Amino acid sequence: MRLTQRTDYTLRVLMYCAACAERAKLPTVSEIAEAHGISRSHLMKIVMDLASLGWLETTRGRGGGLRLLRAPASLSLGEIVRQTETDMDMVECFDKHLNSCRLDGFCRLKGIIKKASRDFIESLNAYTLADLLEPTSAALEFAGQLPHLIPLKKNATKARTV
Repeated sequence: MRLTQRTDYTLRVLMYCAACAERAKLPTVSEIAEAHGISRSHLMKIVMDLASLGWLETTRGRGGGLRLLRAPASLSLGEIVRQTETDMDMVECFDKHLNSCRLDGFCRLKGIIKKASRDFIESLNAYTLADLLEPTSAALEFAGQLPHLIPLKKNATKARTV
């Protein structure tokens, strides 16, 4: 299974906002785009979708930014993936309108892949956005820095050494 870039970016936005929840200044789309090297306009579309899902609040103007509306522990990774992936059809025979497979109904592949897809989502349901905020061992060199803010610190370090 491969997640789309849109889902990847959605997870990054949500993690970043969760990591900045206690910060006085709200994170902005531009800040997240710069931190991750992602197109601002692409992130804007994702942020608007997250706002329509009721996961983010967006505030314009001075002092504006993004605020996570749900507790990170209440957002399962399975829910995020289900809401952001537009096509979970792993093989052609999953879509009865586009299916031209001559083996449809005669082979076991469809059932096996459907089960694997369900298992994949169920595995993701065991984790929440809060679980993603725990630092990895690689993040230890950036003491006190949440892992989703490290790209900012790493870029600043590179700029100083050049």
